[in-house]
Amino acid sequence: MKSKLYNILRILFVLTGLGCIASAVWVGYRYVHTDPRFSLLQVTVKDLKRVEEDDFLPRMQLKTGKNTNIFAVDMEDVRKRVEEIEWIHHATVQRVLPDQIIIRVVERIPIGLARIRGQVYEFDSEGVVLEPDNTPIPELPMLVELSENDKEANLRKIEMYKKVIAELGAEGISQILVNANYEVSIVRDDDPLIVKLGVADFKERWDRYLALKSMISSDYKDAVRVDLRFRNKVILSMHDEGDGKVIWDGKKRSL
Repeated sequence: MKSKLYNILRILFVLTGLGCIASAVWVGYRYVHTDPRFSLLQVTVKDLKRVEEDDFLPRMQLKTGKNTNIFAVDMEDVRKRVEEIEWIHHATVQRVLPDQIIIRVVERIPIGLARIRGQVYEFDSEGVVLEPDNTPIPELPMLVELSENDKEANLRKIEMYKKVIAELGAEGISQILVNANYEVSIVRDDDPLIVKLGVADFKERWDRYLALKSMISSDYKDAVRVDLRFRNKVILSMHDEGDGKVIWDGKKRSL
């Protein structure tokens, strides 16, 4: 009988304790969610470079003032909205009590220019096409062209773009064309010819073209395209010819 009474008293004691804890938690919750001290009065954004703060803050849909409690703000939702801005790679959102939220951002770094529907855009290494801003467009080769909707194809084209620049450098190249088969052609500022380089060995093929450039300029003034995709041949296409003309054959060692 005593044992049973003891168990009942212990259960009542535990329930009373849990009730007190729950009441304290509820009182604390009500306090931080209703006390004016915890009103959201300031939103600070750090590390913005390419995005204007006046454009940034309205997208966050964060209202400051006594009617907005800082603990009622969905921090994950704010972070997601920040990262929907194309220039933002990732962000962290932090409450600073009693009345401030700090948003720290890491912006995307443009690595090239692309033409899409006749318009020029910057893009980053992940294939994200970036919104135009007020910053002067850098002098980079133009990638012709990216798709608005095919990110996988864009990434493959960007990889070829990066490979060309790694092997040849960016200086003097005005356009890098990557076709549907991911074959590369380039156009330089000082040279009107389209030079087809294929998918690999860009430096070797470009050096082969340079060795023949003087002869092409003097003997084939109507040339519009040079094809170096084949290991042992250099083929020219002319304004007035449908088929290309072989001007160098590595097997025959002749022009």
